[in-house]
Amino acid sequence: MKVIIVGGGIAGLTLAYWLNKNGNEVQVIEKASELRTEGYMLDFFGPGYDVAEKMGILDSLQRIHYPISGLEFRSEDGKFKYELPYPSLRHLFNGRHFNFLRGDLEQVLYGLVKDRVDFKFGLTINDVQQDDNQVHMKFSDGSRGTADLVVGADGVRSRVRSLVFGDHHNYIKHMGYYTAAYIIENSCMSKPLNNAFYSLSSPELQASVYPIRGDRSATFFLYKSSQKEEHLFREEAINELNHHFKHMGWVVPELLDQAEEASDFYFDEVSQVVMPQWSKGRVVLVGDSCQAVSLMAGQGASLAMTGAYVLSRSLQESNDVKQALEKYENDLKPQVMKTQASGRKFAHYFLPDTRWRIIIRDVTMRISVLPVVRRFVNMNRARIPK
Repeated sequence: MKVIIVGGGIAGLTLAYWLNKNGNEVQVIEKASELRTEGYMLDFFGPGYDVAEKMGILDSLQRIHYPISGLEFRSEDGKFKYELPYPSLRHLFNGRHFNFLRGDLEQVLYGLVKDRVDFKFGLTINDVQQDDNQVHMKFSDGSRGTADLVVGADGVRSRVRSLVFGDHHNYIKHMGYYTAAYIIENSCMSKPLNNAFYSLSSPELQASVYPIRGDRSATFFLYKSSQKEEHLFREEAINELNHHFKHMGWVVPELLDQAEEASDFYFDEVSQVVMPQWSKGRVVLVGDSCQAVSLMAGQGASLAMTGAYVLSRSLQESNDVKQALEKYENDLKPQVMKTQASGRKFAHYFLPDTRWRIIIRDVTMRISVLPVVRRFVNMNRARIPK
């Protein structure tokens, strides 16, 4: 079977691996000119960890893992509050947990498939038509192609979804938050950072920074805001960050000062993608294009890899494409919906909107890693659907 995957991110790369392994002819097209590197640190655990184990890449993930000493929480003026040791946190996941940057994970996955499947960067899809047997496409360079199956793995604002399922506004659910992330050189910082993930909080605001390889630091900002009418580009986004975070102390003013020159600047709204149906004919969606759970829920990368694996497994087990796509959706959607609901419920805990809620969050976090409590906490309950 010939499959064209639109999108060379985590879901698309994982799917390319499994489809190629199962003997399919695979082509991946990606609108960016190269692999994307922007994004924030991922907590990687759950079913995606199990998929990575099946792919034999745990050693590679260990190499890109950041074994931080712990999470250090500070008040908005930068005063130390408390620290959670990383070994205690990892114990909650039975040791099956990694921290790494999104771009680093994509590099590992790309390394598995770059010599096995046909990659075309700087290309996207402009038109999709299909009949009972094939999908017919027109690409952004004017060329045309056909495939037995087209997979949209092109993210929250999926081009494939818009062409086949309609306006993306019907499916993207803004959660009321915006996030930013970028990387700076440590030489720009006047204060040295230890090997910890630092987080400063005030109501409806969170600023974080953590050291990464190459004598650099990565930042992460999250704040509550009503939805903007249009996407904010870099200069506007930086102005937004300064407006919301300029009152914070410690290293935050320096982080904001470096935003203009920072590499890999990322800014976007925090959203979920909720769809009644993930496939139409011989076109199917995977990853954030149909199942984005948001950073509030976590496990986005984990579920993207899980979705790719479940889709490839369904296609391998059935000669009927329609039945395979239905099984893929029926197997995975309940877990995705549960995770999305958890993310919506967890949002006020993740980013408290009052000082009282911050206190409650802090107390809960400190209790969760106590030996007497953590014996009863298992964060790896989600598994690959059978």
